[in-house]
Amino acid sequence: MDARRILVANELTSYRQTIAIVFRELHPGVEVWEADPEALDGEVARLVPDLVICSRVTATVRERAANWIELYPECKPFSTFCIEGEHKAMEDVQLSDLLSVCARVL
Repeated sequence: MDARRILVANELTSYRQTIAIVFRELHPGVEVWEADPEALDGEVARLVPDLVICSRVTATVRERAANWIELYPECKPFSTFCIEGEHKAMEDVQLSDLLSVCARVL
């Protein structure tokens, strides 16, 4: 079976690093990759992740990632989730919400 992968490419860097650290600790069998938002499309194409967390969803993410979270785009207080083709918007997303999605996807 191929390794499961999560790509974390959201702003701010400290948020990205914290999310990645928590996912690595709680899911040691999952590959967790970090990328600058500018490198998002290239990393999605290269890694083919099972879950992408980013600040702005691109056409590449929509086309190639089955599951993604657009986390606080433009620092607004909402996020958009696309999990297994189902779209959902949420306000004030917490780390526990991200972990719940991770558990569902992996």
